[in-house]
Parts: sequence; C-alpha cells; structure tokens
Amino acid sequence: MNGLFNKILTSPQISSLMNAIVGHYVTIYMIHRPKPTDDAYEGVSPELLEKCLTYANSAGYEFASIDEVITDALSGKKRKRPTLCFTLDDGYKDQLEQLVPVLLKHNCKPTLFAIVDMIDGTNWPWDSILSFAIWNTGKSKLNFMFENAEFNLDLSQPYSRRAARRTLTHFGKKLSSDALVNYMQLLLTLLDFSPTQEAPAAYRPITWSALRDAEKAGLRVGSHACSHRVFSALTDAQILDELQRAHERLKCELVSPSQTFCYPSGTLSDFSPHHTELIQKTGFFIGAVTSISGNTTHQNIRKSPFLIRRHSFPSSFEKFVRYSSWLEYIRSNI
Repeated sequence: MNGLFNKILTSPQISSLMNAIVGHYVTIYMIHRPKPTDDAYEGVSPELLEKCLTYANSAGYEFASIDEVITDALSGKKRKRPTLCFTLDDGYKDQLEQLVPVLLKHNCKPTLFAIVDMIDGTNWPWDSILSFAIWNTGKSKLNFMFENAEFNLDLSQPYSRRAARRTLTHFGKKLSSDALVNYMQLLLTLLDFSPTQEAPAAYRPITWSALRDAEKAGLRVGSHACSHRVFSALTDAQILDELQRAHERLKCELVSPSQTFCYPSGTLSDFSPHHTELIQKTGFFIGAVTSISGNTTHQNIRKSPFLIRRHSFPSSFEKFVRYSSWLEYIRSNI
C-alpha cells in the first residue's frame, strides 16, 4: 500500500474530521473458519489476524463488543476514536483454538454466534456435511437434476470443488425442509459418501464447557439459531422454535449470553422484513447482524438495529487497513 495513502487513512486528525462528517463509523468484522491445511475452504490465518490487530492497536482504533456497539448507538453515546468490532459465526472447535485466543490477547471483545444444535451434538449442519462430502469424494464430476434444475459440476480440481460446493450450498439453502432432505440424500448417494453421526475432526464443534471457559476469558456468545437453515426456507413456527430453543440453551449453559442475534447465512435473500419483525417480537435481542457487506455508523444502527452490516474478514493486511477506515464507509454508501 502506498505510504502516503496509508498515512491519510490512519491519521487521527483526518479520522476525527471524517467522524464529524459521516457520523461515528464502525467496522464490524465477520470471521468464519481458520485457514485449513488442505485448502478445502477459505479461512483466516491466525498470523494475518495477529498482524491486523497489532496494526489496529498502534493506529489507535477502539475495540467494542457487538452488544456495546448497539447499546452505544441506541443511547447516543459517542466514542472518541473509530471503532472495530469482531464477530465469529458457527462455533467450530478450531475457531476457539486458533482465532479466539488472538482476539482475546488484543482485548478485542469478540462475540461468537453459535449454531446451538451443532454445539449440542444433535445436528451436524447440512452445509458442513455437503462441504466435507464434496472435498472428500472420489468422484471427478457430478451431473444430476433436482426440481427441474440441472447441475453439471467439475470436481477434478481443488478450485472446482470449492466452486461446486458454493453452487450446491446456494441452491440447497432455499429448499423446504422436506426437499432439502431429498436433495442431500441424492447428493450423498451420487458422491458415494455416508456421513457419520459425529462430525469429523475438521468440523468438530466447540463444547459448552469450552465456551464457558472462553466466556470467563472475555468471549461473548450469542445465538446463530439452531440448525443453520436460512429463515427464508423455514415457516414462522420453525423460526420461533429455533429462536426460543437457542435462547434457552444459551441462558442455561452460559453466564451472560450476547443480546445480539446473527442471521443464518444472513444475505438479503436469506431473510425478509417479516423475519426481522419475528426476531424483534421475541424480546430476546437488542439487534441483529447480517452478512450484508459494508461499514456502518451509530446513526445507521440506531435507525435499523436488526439490519447491521458486517465485513467478511479480508484476505490481506492491505484490505484490512482499507476496510477499517473512513474511506470504506464512504465506498460502502456510494
């Protein structure tokens, strides 16, 4: 990155000016898995995370938990410096072992949104089963039809397997519960794969005991519902059941669960304004985070606390510097 450009982005004086112009901006990061050794999916390396957080501390950023960000926005409290917030989705063991310690080391106040049925060991999420099956099948191609949709997928190379996984997951997450069962049965038969009841090591979930220990060390834990099914594929009754069960399990297992909800998948096509109203009516939450990309401000959060944007954690240090800056807020809102 150009040195002069970097100085402009990180200048306290310019950041203060831009805060006054655009409102207090907040960069909320969404982190999934650490980088795997077999490249089965994209992930964040602990080394990159360490470098980014060391920079953020030296550049004068403030860290806040997602609950603090929302509470500050709703109350009108203003922080003196630009704010960074870190969230993790799902609840896999490797997240707790490799990424959470780095975040806690830098006092980042991270929040992990847990898939409750996965933590309970009652449900290995369907999209994780599919991901593992695609990566480990001996097949080099996959050709089939399902509900008038035709699929001709190349599995001969690592990059094509990752692309196939994205295609199949995108299609499957919108199916009804019964259709998804049939879809997965067909795929697993074609891939010649039989999932075990217990997730394999690469997809092993965190235990409640480990989450309690991490909570004592500073991690907040919130609801990512129960099954990781997107709300647009569920009935209202199913959604309310997941919200209630997840809420009760978190309260039972933890001292102080987060009051923020995290939409499963969380893109604009995964939930609707009606689903947002359902979440609000439960009374369990002060806000909800999406996977809609971009920086935000306290003003935006105050206006729509159940539609909060997050950035996927970037693949490079240079992108982290830009994503964390006032420049990205302007870019996100052009």
